Amino acid sequence: MPHVRSVPSALPADGADKTIDLQEPRSVRYWTETLGVSEEQLHTACEHAGASVEEVRRYLGSNS
Repeated sequence: MPHVRSVPSALPADGADKTIDLQEPRSVRYWTETLGVSEEQLHTACEHAGASVEEVRRYLGSNS
């Protein structure tokens, strides 16, 4: 039987309201890798822009 990779529940599902949960290590790891930023950069972006992935992406884009 082939191995089925499960997606951690902390990660957003396609089409779901995407927010970043800084209290969940899997979420932090996922978003730092996806956005190509350090944990510190992710925390700073969330402090300024909130937890919305869309707003964090805007913040990171305007501050790079």
